[in-house]
Amino acid sequence: MENKAFENISIKKIIKEFNSGEFRRSSIPLEVVSGWPCLSRLGKTLCLTIPYFSRKAVDKKAALYPIYCSVTIPLGNPEKIVDYTLYPIQKEWKDVDYKKPVGYFKHEALNDVATKGEYTALRDELYGYIDEMAKSIINGKPFEQAEAASKLFSKLMEPGLYPYYLRINKKFYSFFCENKEEQ
Repeated sequence: MENKAFENISIKKIIKEFNSGEFRRSSIPLEVVSGWPCLSRLGKTLCLTIPYFSRKAVDKKAALYPIYCSVTIPLGNPEKIVDYTLYPIQKEWKDVDYKKPVGYFKHEALNDVATKGEYTALRDELYGYIDEMAKSIINGKPFEQAEAASKLFSKLMEPGLYPYYLRINKKFYSFFCENKEEQ
């Protein structure tokens, strides 16, 4: 039997609402932006992790900096925070230089994406796949669009940030993104 509570789940909407909420305003630096989310289980609870990184305009590109923090929330209760991690203070992240860009947007895989509208359509398509993935997990069914989702995620994933995403959730990101070389 399918879980109707998550029938119309929208990861993009959950992130947008979280980003306009009190915790985001009071605890996460304003200069960071949300990156590609991931799904994971915490016990029986399906959670969404939202990573944040900074970017800075340089010429006609945006310099991207390592992931600074992440927030994990249960999909069924996005106002409850189950984890908030500041990476610069984590022992495993002491080797990261937060003052040095790790890459630039727009990366090579997006050379065929000519307009912001085209990029937005691809981003929205990926969020649709993540919505379907969440529904599949919740309902205990196979995620049948995994190959298409992986292909699109791999195209959109910023190569310089990929190693930092792997540090957050290697199982999720390595499954849905092909191995990327740093630029």
